[in-house]
Amino acid sequence: MARLAGEERRKQIIEAAQTAILDRGLAQAATRDVTRALGVGSGLLHHYFPSWLDLRAQAVQLAVDREISEVQVSTSSLGASESLTYLISWMVEDEDMRHWRLWLNAMDEAHRDPRLAKVMTSAVQRWHEMVKELIARAQKEGICPGDDPAIVAWRLTALMDGLAGMALIEGGSMTLEKARNLLTKQLTLELGADFNNNQAGMNSSL
Repeated sequence: MARLAGEERRKQIIEAAQTAILDRGLAQAATRDVTRALGVGSGLLHHYFPSWLDLRAQAVQLAVDREISEVQVSTSSLGASESLTYLISWMVEDEDMRHWRLWLNAMDEAHRDPRLAKVMTSAVQRWHEMVKELIARAQKEGICPGDDPAIVAWRLTALMDGLAGMALIEGGSMTLEKARNLLTKQLTLELGADFNNNQAGMNSSL
């Protein structure tokens, strides 16, 4: 493998670790997945990262930052109603739930790993701030009543996390389509508007 500058090599290692975590899961991924993917020895990894836990935290941060940035970029050119509709669709478009699995597993592991605690605390704050801004935009456009957008954002993000957690249970009754419908209904209750008029039979599918 060609020699890379230090920062380039470090980024390459984090990218490979992120891929391993998304593919194998937070608990199953390990140093050997990264070394095998890059064709290097473990000594090179330890040159840049003191331990697998340090590398894991950096890889999780990369993954969650990318997800949040993707939503921010995609909603930046949309109106408030379209942005909130996009947010619902975004939640359920990842059919294999790799990113939700990573998010929820990292939240759980953060109780035991201070590195992940720092990463996920920042990610949750950033995610909440983004949703809050979407709600505030809706208020400015006269779509929704004047409830505190920060409070509405907490309710919505908590519901999304809860629905995703239930959808991840194999054989459970919560499907992605049900999750979409429930979020749409909650937005209608929160904002006083129907954000998915084209979805037929929503109530009957719950």
